[in-house]
Amino acid sequence: MVFRKKKYLLLFIITFLSASVYILFFYTHWGVKINEEQIWKLNIQSGELVTIKNIRWIESKSQQKIAFPKQEKPFNLIFQTNFNLNNFTKLTEGIVEFEHLNTVKILINNIEYTTLHQNIILPSTNVKHPAKLPVEEYWRPKQISLNKDFLQRHLKNGNNTITLIFYDVINLEAIDCTQKTLLFLTTGQNNKLHYDFRLRKPKGSFSQSKLPILKINTHHKTILDEPKIKASLAIINNTEEGINNLSDSSIHYKIKIEVRGRTSQSFAKKSYGFTIYDKKNHQKAVKLLGLPASKKWVLYGPFADKSLIRNALTFSIYSQMGNYAPRFKFIDLVINNNYQGIYLLIEKIQISPNHINIPLLKVDQKDTTQFEGGYLLDIDRYSSRTNYPPRKDSIDGSAQPVAFSIYNPKKKKINALIEERVKFQFDVFERHIYEKDSMYKYIDINSFVDYLIITEFTKNIDGYRLSTFMYNKDINSDIPKFYNGPIWDYNFSFGLADYHEGYNPEGYVYNEDKYVPFWWKILLSDKTFSTHLKKRYQELRKTTLSEPTIFKTIDSLSTIFEDSKAINFKKWSVLEATELWPNYYLGKTHEDEINYLKSWITKRLAFLDKDILGKKGNNAYQEN
Repeated sequence: MVFRKKKYLLLFIITFLSASVYILFFYTHWGVKINEEQIWKLNIQSGELVTIKNIRWIESKSQQKIAFPKQEKPFNLIFQTNFNLNNFTKLTEGIVEFEHLNTVKILINNIEYTTLHQNIILPSTNVKHPAKLPVEEYWRPKQISLNKDFLQRHLKNGNNTITLIFYDVINLEAIDCTQKTLLFLTTGQNNKLHYDFRLRKPKGSFSQSKLPILKINTHHKTILDEPKIKASLAIINNTEEGINNLSDSSIHYKIKIEVRGRTSQSFAKKSYGFTIYDKKNHQKAVKLLGLPASKKWVLYGPFADKSLIRNALTFSIYSQMGNYAPRFKFIDLVINNNYQGIYLLIEKIQISPNHINIPLLKVDQKDTTQFEGGYLLDIDRYSSRTNYPPRKDSIDGSAQPVAFSIYNPKKKKINALIEERVKFQFDVFERHIYEKDSMYKYIDINSFVDYLIITEFTKNIDGYRLSTFMYNKDINSDIPKFYNGPIWDYNFSFGLADYHEGYNPEGYVYNEDKYVPFWWKILLSDKTFSTHLKKRYQELRKTTLSEPTIFKTIDSLSTIFEDSKAINFKKWSVLEATELWPNYYLGKTHEDEINYLKSWITKRLAFLDKDILGKKGNNAYQEN
């Protein structure tokens, strides 16, 4: 199974007589099949407006494959077919099943039934509060039920038309017409339908978990990247019993939720960010699952990371090193009565007494030129400017320029004077490093050393340049001191990635990419910093970074979701993948993935021991 964008379009259209037949269909396959010569009409259109009137159709019989020329821009595909009914009043339900990657509009006799966004999460059952959910592999086609009222109003005896419009289709090479079949289920005749025409049986069911269960209801809305949508959150967490059932009582919250991440948005298993609100629609800080109170939270869904623990492991180790790292809980997630798998509920990075405990920047309401407190910076992909000249020794052309931006407070809470002051302080910091002038007045050496150690130990290929945070406690200081951290987003670490030499247990990240900030090479060439680094690494190797300690943490984390991992991998069958971006290693079991993780760590530490502990002199880290 290849987990990349599909190069063909798969489509079934099935009309059912009753819900009970739906159950029987998995086993007896009663029905009448329109023969394989059924003709579907096809049309291709570009642009936002799509019309089905007075268009020129391409007609294709079912045994044919239609090839497409290379399309540089997304386009829309329209399918239409006719069918005859003798007594439509007997129909009580319809099912349309379609390829899962596209936004689709469904019309019956040119009347729109619904438009389904490609990211819509449809219920896996019509029961409002189910005690058990069928676990449907993500890759199966989506299904939408056509209700009786609509069918009775808009179907007719004789000729009928069904139209499906697929929006923003990309990378389509061919349409496999052998899969486009219209079925009507009737009683009294067994047609022994071919396997291609059968709905697939769910791969399992989900009813309880030893993990807390989070249930989100979007009220028929699609979760988008922007803006957040209103939703409901229910949490089931029976700490005394130790088992959480879907039917158990829950604590309810009002939330707004969105899809989050950049690269991770391309994964089938999405990650989400949500904010909690009170009854008056004001943001509200709440303790969830024993984690400190916060208004904003992240639901991270491990997908490419088949160990499921790379982020959790890194956060745990960084915390054991004595630093603040985002705290988390493993949970099982359900959205719209559709099981979504194992997730991490993580507190969002923020300035607060429970998180980054520095004074929050405040503006004098009477005189906005007066302000005090600290701020948090984010280093990420280029958006407006960079503060340093890009290096010209890029090894991988896939890298992108980066920018520094104010992450906390949010932009709407700061003014132009604050932005200018932050830019000034950051420029002062960079200038003193560039000129090697009193550098350690402007950086907290301990946080910079620990950040480098965790980034290089894990060989996080996004390190230094993406999802990297720094903070300054005092916006008014003439000698601004910057701290590195906290850490975030280490899901491509520990040998996972097949690019940027991420899989290789040897080598360094800091000199792998031209957009890594220049100061790291300067710091590593400085005797004070390199001596501090070596001493700290030696200290950690005896404790936190010893293999027994690391492996104990790995085993402890894996045990938390031991009983949930099987059903997670039924939902997301990545362990069956023969290709999965960006993975270098493809384990066939979760145990394989954990063993690879441990083996890679052993090799990585052996390299670092030999390299860091064996280095001598100021310029030991300049080129590797």
